[in-house]
Amino acid sequence: MHRLAALLLSLAVVPAGQAADAPAASPASAASAPPSGPPPAREIVQQRLPDGRVIFSDQIQPGAKIERRWATTPEDPAEAAARRAASQRESDAVSERIARQIERQRERDKELELARVKAAQAQAERDAARARAEAEQAPQVVVLPPHRPWRPRPEPPTRPPDIKPPKPGPQPAPRPGATPPPGPNRETAAAS
Repeated sequence: MHRLAALLLSLAVVPAGQAADAPAASPASAASAPPSGPPPAREIVQQRLPDGRVIFSDQIQPGAKIERRWATTPEDPAEAAARRAASQRESDAVSERIARQIERQRERDKELELARVKAAQAQAERDAARARAEAEQAPQVVVLPPHRPWRPRPEPPTRPPDIKPPKPGPQPAPRPGATPPPGPNRETAAAS
């Protein structure tokens, strides 16, 4: 409800009684006339009509019950402009301060990264120097394989050696009803 009252104030509704009494001002005379001091105080009234509606106005409606009243003083346009300008200057100063802080943080981050890279390079150089120093101090060791006299290898055989079949000897007699063993003796068993 306070917002509605503020909205009504910003509309600068002139009460009906004042509008009839005030002389009509031309645009030229209104622009040339200096302000006569602080604007007069205004009263906003919250009223409930007989049908239950609630209205906010600076004029009292006939038959409405007044529930609340607010006395307001319209703001001076020059003071409002000065406050706006001061607020804008303060906002600009805050924005500039934040931008400077962000830039300083970026510079610190760059410096830290550069320091990390330099430290890593220095460590790599120290490690390389240590490895070179250890290599120079370590005795040179040459490992020779044990001495073996040279012997020519025999050539692999080009054909398999002659394998002679076993000499046939006395064969055991076949058992009755048994099948004869395979091989050359089969023929002799069949011939008998």
